[in-house]
Amino acid sequence: MDWRKTYQERVVTAKKALKAVKRGHRVFVGTACAEPRALLAALMDRADELHDVQILHFVTLGNTEYTDSRFDRRFRHNAFFVGPATREAVREARADYTPVFMHQIPALFRTHELPLDVALIQVSPPDDHGFVSLGIGVDVARAAAESADFVIAQVNRHMPRTMGNSFLHVRHIHAFVEKDEPLMEFVYPDSGEVAERIARNVAKLIEDGDCLHIGYGHMPYEVLKHLEGKRDLGLHTEVVSDAVIPLIEQGVITGARKTLLPGRIVCSFCIGSRQMYHYVDGNPSFLFLPSDQVYNPLEIAKNERMVSVGSAQEVDLSGQVSSESEGYIFYSGLGGRLDFIRGAAMSKGGRSIIVLPSTSKDGKRSRIVHRLGKGAGVVATRGDVDYLVTEYGIAYLHGKTTRERAMALINIAHPRFRQRLLNKAKEKAYVYPDQVLLTAETDLYPAWAEAEVTLKGGVMALVRPIRPTDEVAIQEMFYSHSEETIYNRYFRPVRALPHATAQGLVNIDYTTNMSLVVTTGPFGREKIIGIARYSLGDPSGLAEVAYTILDDFQGLGLGTIMQDHLTAYAKKKGVPGFWALSFGSNKAMLSVFGKLGPYIKTVVEPGVWRVEHRFGDEPQRA
Repeated sequence: MDWRKTYQERVVTAKKALKAVKRGHRVFVGTACAEPRALLAALMDRADELHDVQILHFVTLGNTEYTDSRFDRRFRHNAFFVGPATREAVREARADYTPVFMHQIPALFRTHELPLDVALIQVSPPDDHGFVSLGIGVDVARAAAESADFVIAQVNRHMPRTMGNSFLHVRHIHAFVEKDEPLMEFVYPDSGEVAERIARNVAKLIEDGDCLHIGYGHMPYEVLKHLEGKRDLGLHTEVVSDAVIPLIEQGVITGARKTLLPGRIVCSFCIGSRQMYHYVDGNPSFLFLPSDQVYNPLEIAKNERMVSVGSAQEVDLSGQVSSESEGYIFYSGLGGRLDFIRGAAMSKGGRSIIVLPSTSKDGKRSRIVHRLGKGAGVVATRGDVDYLVTEYGIAYLHGKTTRERAMALINIAHPRFRQRLLNKAKEKAYVYPDQVLLTAETDLYPAWAEAEVTLKGGVMALVRPIRPTDEVAIQEMFYSHSEETIYNRYFRPVRALPHATAQGLVNIDYTTNMSLVVTTGPFGREKIIGIARYSLGDPSGLAEVAYTILDDFQGLGLGTIMQDHLTAYAKKKGVPGFWALSFGSNKAMLSVFGKLGPYIKTVVEPGVWRVEHRFGDEPQRA
């Protein structure tokens, strides 16, 4: 039969189409900005005729009048993901929430474990071959349309025809309601300074050629605004929005290095402005695929270097992540967080990143806690997450002891709560009983002093201020030194660097005492290859300096690099100059110190020199 005839025979009014909904039916409604508003309005017009109709959504952004208390005997909403429009109704028991992983929802429909009587979807007009497109909302809508006993489609010329697994033939749809209206638009609110700082920290973890999942929510979304300068990023993600457009146009997102569907942006649904909807219309760069493909961890893992960025409500000091609820109150849902975390974990070179502000919106409560709130659900276990990021920095958790991860998390908590968290960590025996951590009302860590450098031979390294979490790395560096290196640094044989000593070296005030370390390798797994320190307190007013370089990295110009950066920092802090003790035979140390400019030499004892240099005595460079 000619599809055109089938289509015309099935075009009806919304009022007639919605008569298919009966008392006690289970009705699926399309997702987010793809919601068929004309069909929902017609359903609401029939409210007085209906009883106990269950309305299922993945996530809704539109009008949720059906959750009002006056309809409590007519409709019952069931959300797979609790959004802002339904959060209050779920909290007040006027609506339900079904915790389920996104990649498993289609099977619930297809196996009739969750049978659907009617599916309400929104589609584009049919093409010359009789196919309509689900447009910006494929996700679980495709499975619902394939599984429901009766399918009603709002045909809207404003719905873009998206590429991918988004097409349905008209013969599989039972009723068409032609209603053109602008699609619902969604614009993320301005995120503010905290979200910007978090996003800048996340951007440090993203490398050229990575394949990204950017989770639903304004915190992960903000990350996209800070990826300028990256190259050949890919996207395999749940939702796309306007921020991807400039990144595509600038060549940041190309998908050129993707190992699964290279060159294509894989997504499940789209929210955004009309500009975004126009951009995805007929655009072969985008593949809109069902949730059992997009969210399936086994599919996600086929992307090498898969990086998942998702948000959370709380994280405890052992690394357990809660994102689904605030205590007993359901706030969002399982969604795709754990699907993508697990997929990234199985991906070659993959990693997961959880972002959250350090405090609640009013600043009165820390989101890094010694234990999760009563009733809070654990979405990601202690073993799942690689990185956790706040506006105060990055904590690497994978493979770390409870002591290391507790210290890492305390170090990126709001400074106002750090001492309290440390005390709780001591109570739980997570950390040493004598553990110290310098804290203040404002963050001490001077991130502005971080700099990437290139050593001789092309070795890339990072110069940065030392952190309290560097204790283990400092010990590892010490125990790798040769006896000669230790003797030149400490002027005597030193056999051990115990915790009591090491923690004093990493907990500094960054002013009277300052240390820069040079590291190689990715964040969290980096290796310290050099340390440059200064300490004030000498009667001369000068700061004592000392440099230590890992044996395998000596002779690469590292000493000069460290001294240059430490000098710049000291001058910014008003330090008048440096002094150092050195064996007269330590030509490498004296050569580096001499690059400061003229220095005064004093023999302290035979073979041991004190050298001094005051800033301002440097020869003028042409």
